[in-house]
Amino acid sequence: MSAVSTSRAKKHDPLSKKTPVNPKYSHIGPTVDTGASLTRYMEKIDDLNKNYKLRKDEIFKRMKVTTFVQLLVQVADFEQDADSQYTKGQYSDRTDMDGEYSDRPDTADREVLKIQEKSHSPRHTDRSSGAGDTERTRSKLQNVVTGVGEIREDKPQSIQRSNDSPYLLLDVRDADSYKQCHLITAKHYPKTMLSRSYDFETKDMLAYRNQPGKIIVVYDEDETIAHEVATTLVQRFYENLFLLSGGMRVAYKAFPEGLFTGTPSQKVTEAKNPPTTVLNSSKDRFTEEDIDRLHVYLDSALSDRSVGSRLSNASTSSSRIGGASQMSKASKPEWAVKGRKAFKP
Repeated sequence: MSAVSTSRAKKHDPLSKKTPVNPKYSHIGPTVDTGASLTRYMEKIDDLNKNYKLRKDEIFKRMKVTTFVQLLVQVADFEQDADSQYTKGQYSDRTDMDGEYSDRPDTADREVLKIQEKSHSPRHTDRSSGAGDTERTRSKLQNVVTGVGEIREDKPQSIQRSNDSPYLLLDVRDADSYKQCHLITAKHYPKTMLSRSYDFETKDMLAYRNQPGKIIVVYDEDETIAHEVATTLVQRFYENLFLLSGGMRVAYKAFPEGLFTGTPSQKVTEAKNPPTTVLNSSKDRFTEEDIDRLHVYLDSALSDRSVGSRLSNASTSSSRIGGASQMSKASKPEWAVKGRKAFKP
């Protein structure tokens, strides 16, 4: 006699069935931005633990890469505008054919130079006479003695512009790593300089130290060295010092083009294989192409609001203001007005 089963058949929930994953398309993410979610929040926490070495006892201030690039791009835009004006001759020596100053507006340096010339040099005499040559020679000698300098009358004199950058970027890695790749406009300051009992500061550091409107930013590859350097400098009374959060690794993720000179290492790019060809760094200033690329990546980074709520976005804005608080103590400089895009507070 056959046994008959009285148990009911199990119902299968179609929603509980797992969708097979194709490894060929596993790297492709969703195209629809659904806003903040627990998954994205956990991804952000994992990213913080991986790329940032946050500590509770930090005595220095941090600066986000996007905040620093906003400042960097605006300064580069202003310098390019100034260079184009110099190229067009707008700041050349404004003299007419007779050697007299024209009515066109001069720069501040030219105005000061004009006043010094009028106060120290004799009146303009006839150039064709021998007495005029003698007076002109005395005028040149007197200008040299009084510190005005010799002005050539047959050739326009170019004005030497002073470096008025609001930031000083310091690379604290070793010399070989710095020569291979670093951020454009960065200057080398190895960590070993801190071991000196005196004379551990460079001339640039002394010029920027605790100056209103100036900041000093230190960085390395992944905050391994820069953390200790920033702590030591703050202990030595550097109040306007910032640490570039995440270092070169985070900067490369957000700005893979336009920000670096040379070939980044495998540790920075996180590539599976090391670079086959290594080109040493060769740039010390940004080109127009670099600025255009940074603008594109910066717009993409600032428009990403997928992670976090309004409160976190507000804290991001406040951190940008805090990053530029050292510059707001002084009067608004000229580079903060001109440029392709204003610095977003």
